[in-house]
Amino acid sequence: MIVTAGKRRAQAACFLSVLAFFCANSPLHTLHAEDAGLAEQMLAQCLHRAERTPDETLAQAEQWLKQGGGDRARLCRAFAQFHGGDTIFAAQEFAALAAARDKTDRKHAASLYTQAGLAYMRANDHKNAEVAYGKALILEPQDPEMWLDRATERAAVERFWDAIDDLNRALDIMPDMIDALRLRGQAWTKLGQESKARADFERAAMLEAAEGVTPSPP
Repeated sequence: MIVTAGKRRAQAACFLSVLAFFCANSPLHTLHAEDAGLAEQMLAQCLHRAERTPDETLAQAEQWLKQGGGDRARLCRAFAQFHGGDTIFAAQEFAALAAARDKTDRKHAASLYTQAGLAYMRANDHKNAEVAYGKALILEPQDPEMWLDRATERAAVERFWDAIDDLNRALDIMPDMIDALRLRGQAWTKLGQESKARADFERAAMLEAAEGVTPSPP
């Protein structure tokens, strides 16, 4: 399976984008103003705990949901499920939260669909991962990270030509995107296109050197 070096950065960006949206917007069940600050703090704490202690965080999220925590509690539960290995349930929740918002806030709905795609991908449900990434791209077609995300999923199932198509779109938007160049180089290698692969790897290494980053191996 091909995975980009920047995938963790992309996941972090998605996490922060989703967190920013839920902290700035009321859930479907509106909170009283005096409760909003506490709910935002609870969500931030919950999401940061989810990776370290997913089982404990899941139990807390379920209790919060019973107490009327609404979509913030659902998001917390989804991240706990994601980190605890219940990736299908997490993916379905991310997708449902996205669908509730794709008419009102395209950017953050797209981030939720991307998180759903990643969760489906971890569950080896590549069909639904493709659907989720496709919905994200309909909402945010000018976000190069989302083209990279879908390309990563397509490369994972050896759809290298489709992955290259997505990477070309990402690089059209952001020509100096190192992760996209490296992933495209790997895809070219798998297709036996050594000269094209070498060109992408050399370009990526040059950009890394310009940024003062130790070049990654191909």
